[in-house]
Amino acid sequence: MAIKEPRKFVTTDQGHADVFNQPIDTLYENDQALAAQIENIKNDPAGNDIASKAALDNHVSNTDLHVTAAKQATWNAAEGNAKKYTEQYAAPKAHTHPASDLPSASTQARGIVQINTSVSSTSTDQAAAPIAVKTAYDRANEAYGRADQAFTQAVDLKNKIVGAINGKFGGASSDMSSDQIAAAITNAPVKRFASGTFNGQSATATGIASGVQLSLAASGLGFSPNGIFFRVELRDTSNRIYLSGTVYDVRSFGRQALEDGSFNNRINSPYLTPQNGGFVVNVSSGSLRTGGGGSQAVLKAFEWWAFE
Repeated sequence: MAIKEPRKFVTTDQGHADVFNQPIDTLYENDQALAAQIENIKNDPAGNDIASKAALDNHVSNTDLHVTAAKQATWNAAEGNAKKYTEQYAAPKAHTHPASDLPSASTQARGIVQINTSVSSTSTDQAAAPIAVKTAYDRANEAYGRADQAFTQAVDLKNKIVGAINGKFGGASSDMSSDQIAAAITNAPVKRFASGTFNGQSATATGIASGVQLSLAASGLGFSPNGIFFRVELRDTSNRIYLSGTVYDVRSFGRQALEDGSFNNRINSPYLTPQNGGFVVNVSSGSLRTGGGGSQAVLKAFEWWAFE
């Protein structure tokens, strides 16, 4: 009968398994050596292989090299204890950890992060979701388009103002700053100039399909103005700006509405009603177009400039 290799201890805690498996390996090696000696005896029945016979006698007389019932019981008990230890303390190969056991990421250390869809969060341990990045990109792109449009309108308005100044008394050029242009108007030998603010005075449309009209006035100028321009904004009721720029009265610059290129919103050029030492002007807009949904139009007026 061939010698079979004894069953070894197998646990998830390899350190405990090696303690018991090493003696088993030794016994198995000794048994293999004994089997070799027996084969030699078979091949030499007369016992001429004295060394092999002596080794066989030594192996048979050395009871420490044999697996006894007592030893097997001890090993079985040890194996059971090892399994219990493993089941109680060793982590299984497939296991999970709650998020509270894992470190959170920060600007100084790596770790887990939570996905955040907010575009206004100031968190330092959360990551922006793609939808948040897309929303921020869309808003930035929209703001860039409006800024570019406002710049174009500002350049056009500046050229018109310079043309109007030169048509009246001269002394202006398109490469002047706004302060220099204002100074050119103020320092005109005949024409007088005044400026002020409407402090965000506003008017709201009566419905989402209605335009809005805002009545503006100023007094105490010391002269009756023949021209006026002022900064105005078209918003919705949630205070989102759709159109921002400078409008001017029809009497001085001709009729030209302030428009946007996205939704075709417009603010109409007002008609100036001069008064002694002041003015009254009514500015209006069409209904607010938002590209989706509906909201009432809100007109707000800010800085103004008037001249003779």
